[in-house]
Parts: sequence; C-alpha cells; structure tokens
Amino acid sequence: MSSTNSTILREYYEVKSYFGTSVWIHFFYPAGLDVSHVATACWKKAQSIQTYMNVYGEAMEGSLRWLNRGGIGGVRVHPDVYSILKGALASSRLTDGAFDVTIYPLVEMWKEAAESGVLPDKTVLEDIKGSVGYQHVLLQEPDLVFFTKKNMRIDLGSPASGYFCDEVAKILDLNNIQHYMIDGGGELFCRGKEMGHTPWRVGVQDPFDKDKLITMLELDGKGVSTSGNYEKFATIAGERYAHIIDPRTGYPQKGAASVTVIADTTQMANELSTALCVMGGEKGLAFVRNVENVEALIIENKDGNITQYQTDIFLNRK
Repeated sequence: MSSTNSTILREYYEVKSYFGTSVWIHFFYPAGLDVSHVATACWKKAQSIQTYMNVYGEAMEGSLRWLNRGGIGGVRVHPDVYSILKGALASSRLTDGAFDVTIYPLVEMWKEAAESGVLPDKTVLEDIKGSVGYQHVLLQEPDLVFFTKKNMRIDLGSPASGYFCDEVAKILDLNNIQHYMIDGGGELFCRGKEMGHTPWRVGVQDPFDKDKLITMLELDGKGVSTSGNYEKFATIAGERYAHIIDPRTGYPQKGAASVTVIADTTQMANELSTALCVMGGEKGLAFVRNVENVEALIIENKDGNITQYQTDIFLNRK
C-alpha cells in the first residue's frame, strides 16, 4: 500500500485485553522502519495504566487504591494516576460537577442495589452523597494528592480508557508515526489517514437499533467517546436505571439515551460525554457550545419522545 507521496507503508494492528475490555492499536509506518520498540512502549504504557488505576486487589504504593486508603492525610501517587486525576478534576470543574471524579461511593452503592434488586435507603444515600465532591480533592505538584473529606474514594476506570488513547498517541507522535487509530474499549483517537490516504471513519450507533448507524465521523487529531444508558443499565424493583449517576442527586440520570462527544483528547471526550448525559439535551447543548473545540450529539428519550441535540459537525452530516 502507498500514501499520497508514494511512500510505501506497512501496517501494525494488535488487540489486547486491558481495563476489562479489548483495546487495540492500529497504525501505518514507512516500510523498512523497525517499530517493534514503539509497539512495546505503547503496550507497556497500557500495563502501567491498568496496574496503577486498579481500585481492587493489592494497594500498590502510588496506585489509586493506595490513594483511596490514605488520601485524607496526603498521598504521593504514580505519575499516571496524578496526570489522569488532574485532567479529571479539570473536567469536574468545567462541568460544575455534572462529571465528578469522586462519585465512586455512589456507583458502588447502586451496584449493590442492582445485585440485590432493592433500592438504596434514602438516608443511606444522603450519607454516602456527603462523601462525594470534587472540590475536596487537592493536588500539589508533582505527585501529591489530598482528600479533605473522610470516606472519599475515586474510580478512574472510565477516564483511564481515554487516557490510554491519549498516551499512546503521544508515543506514536514522538516516533513520527503519522497515521493511526487507537481504541481504548469504545473511546477512540485518530490521526492522519487509514493506509495513509483514506480518512479514518467512525460510526455512531443508533441507541435504539444496534444494526443502524446515525452518522459516520471522519476524525483527524481528535478523540471521540459515546456514553449512555442504551447498553448499560440495571433493573431494580421492576424499574430500569441507567449506570450513569448524577453526582448532584445521587440517583441515576434519566433521559439521555446516548451522547457522543468529539474533543482534542479522548479523556476529555469521555468525561464530557458522561457529563452531558447528566445535564440532558437542552442544558448540555448550551454548555458544550461554550466549550472550545468540542462537538456533541445528545439523543434524549423522554416518555418515548426522541429528540436530538447536536452541534455543527453533526448537523452537517447525514
């Protein structure tokens, strides 16, 4: 295969299991270039992210679990943990808490409710909600994190997949790989072109028909993420509840069936797609129109009435 400037390109494509899902790296490189060290560096980064972001298992020093156990007194964390947490806190502030990096205790509470089939007690919910609040996480460069409230815990599992895409993109950029697509398990980052000459195309699935695509996006130097309740939900006491929790109420969000966000980084796309699910269509669209270099498609389902809210890049596609 060849690019537009006649440079012969070869293909690297590999899938591995990380973050509880399948992730893959796909890139094209000039023939004769040894990229084995590049691929090794990418997968080494994936392993590091998975090891230090894990909230279960051994509390390895510098890991997220280590932070959750001792954050009230200040904890030094691994650079990956600090970096992703810094970005997640920025998104928490930007969205005024619609995305909140400290929501883990509420997520665990609703997970237990789904397993038992019993709704959480309101008093217990309010008590747990009291330990949630991104404002109570303080960072001190280069690696120190403080919790200013007791019982706070953080789960970076969702942002981690986007962060993986962004970190691998940095490695590929540094090694002059110009054409690539990275999939962190649903979130993607693309640069250049497929085979060096065809735009990378990403389909946006119809939340009500898995066999149908709403639109196709052409991406170059952008990350994309889709969130919603069309695939992940639980039935509790006979009612369906989304897996995305509104940090401000403590209850699962309602209405947003699907949100797709395009941003400069995949981590930001992931975090904003979650936030827009919480905000809903009208408020979400008004918010995102004031955020530079971000595009969004929000699909709401209120009592069977389906409405799409979309920014320019989606309006201009069919």
